[in-house]
Amino acid sequence: MHQFMIGFTAQPLKMRRSQYGAVHGYQYLVLLADRMNRADALSLEENLQLAVKQDRRHTLYRKYCDVRRDERYYRSAGPAVTNELDLVHAVYMAWWEEEYPR
Repeated sequence: MHQFMIGFTAQPLKMRRSQYGAVHGYQYLVLLADRMNRADALSLEENLQLAVKQDRRHTLYRKYCDVRRDERYYRSAGPAVTNELDLVHAVYMAWWEEEYPR
């Protein structure tokens, strides 16, 4: 079953993809938006996640990571290693084609 999730990072995407692959089994990662300041990237991440959760009958909801889709949205709390105004933040979608490793 295909599942996906949407996230935020200030790390290089290659590094983020490597971490997610090793820890969670994600096979793919694609950039949705890049070169954003921290506030805009976090806002986009939140709005995309909330849009997915609006209709439980929709394909996007059913394919969103089943262990995360019904959780309340929590703004990313990762360390701010850069100036919040630096245009180094990104929003991405990661997905995998096999069962999510628990």
